[in-house]
Amino acid sequence: MTMADDHVDVAVVGAGPAGLSLAHSLQSRGVAVRVVAPESPWHATYGAWRSDVDGCELGAPLDSMLRGAWDTVRVVGHGEHLLRRGYVVFDNERMQRALGAEVEMVRDTALGAEHDIEHTTLRLASGSSLQARLAIDATGSGVLLAHRAVAGIGAENVGGAQTAYGLVVGSSPHVQPEVFTLMDWRHPDAESSNAGVPGSKSGAHATFFYGACFTDGSTLVEETSLYARPPHDIDDLRRRLAARLGSDFTDTARAVERVHIPMGRSLPARTTRVVGFGAAAGYVHPVTGYSVAGSLRAAPRVASAIAAALQCGQRGADLSQSAWQAVWPDSLVRTRAWHEAGLAALVRLPSAMIGDFFDEFFSLPTEMWAGYLRIDTPPEQVRAAMLGLFTRADWSLRLKLASAPGGLLRALAAR
Repeated sequence: MTMADDHVDVAVVGAGPAGLSLAHSLQSRGVAVRVVAPESPWHATYGAWRSDVDGCELGAPLDSMLRGAWDTVRVVGHGEHLLRRGYVVFDNERMQRALGAEVEMVRDTALGAEHDIEHTTLRLASGSSLQARLAIDATGSGVLLAHRAVAGIGAENVGGAQTAYGLVVGSSPHVQPEVFTLMDWRHPDAESSNAGVPGSKSGAHATFFYGACFTDGSTLVEETSLYARPPHDIDDLRRRLAARLGSDFTDTARAVERVHIPMGRSLPARTTRVVGFGAAAGYVHPVTGYSVAGSLRAAPRVASAIAAALQCGQRGADLSQSAWQAVWPDSLVRTRAWHEAGLAALVRLPSAMIGDFFDEFFSLPTEMWAGYLRIDTPPEQVRAAMLGLFTRADWSLRLKLASAPGGLLRALAAR
């Protein structure tokens, strides 16, 4: 479908992985849904731990839509960790096709939303409109949400982001074909007298290497800043990647990837008639920057809640509130607060201690660190992972973590 209908149950604005996954789950539950978005390919690299997405509603078997899959993940802090937990990277075209196969599309741009007691009307760039009982903002930026709540890890972190500079090349000796390199925190300058020590240059901001060989024979090599405010300069990441690889391969690369993921933002106010989903709703993990797995996992839960509310005859603000409660249940808001406390502590560590932090983090039992990396883990389990890391750490790392604003140590001691 390329033109707007007069009326639907749910209008989803945005056709990225979050928007299409929610629309797909709504459609499978008998909800009349339309997705409003211009035609656009997906350019980002979407990765996830296999067990986090294996049971998601993807429209096709997981293995049929992968660009690559690995049984072993490599993390290097000061030491090397080989994690025996499966990791996958999606083939964007296949996932987009599978999620959108049964979903009706309106190829247009939503400019605004107007509400009456029972409906929301989307004004479209073409001059037409689409009326729905419920409007979902899955644009990533949250442009249709009225405002954001005053929450999160603090106004001082507004403007922070994860940034990365990556190249798709034929092959690289820095990447092992059978192992996915998630993080290598060793300093990129191999000629430095301090090479091998994360963030060892005086005043240097620590960045890490990320690399993977895909089934089509291509290799992604990337230099990433986990979080910085202001965001780490992309050109500096390019220089660091060149230092790590021994040369700048930008001109001969098959593709160049420039990543900018806003982080540290507060959650949107859960009182708006337009309901957020995916990154627009704050599904970006405060510590890792990942959001796709969280959206894929949440889509069935949110779709089921919306379908039930529609069946019960809910309309207007009541319907929006039921949807918001499914997007951010109270327990997961508490989980979010723990993650924000973790980011507040992590960003204040000296660069030379980042390697120590991740050495300890990935030395925790797998179920602990794996749970921490999901946005939908019960809050008590996230707290347990943070306490586990704190008790394992040496005293210098403990003192740095405990001195984070907000009193991480006091928070961990609280019941």
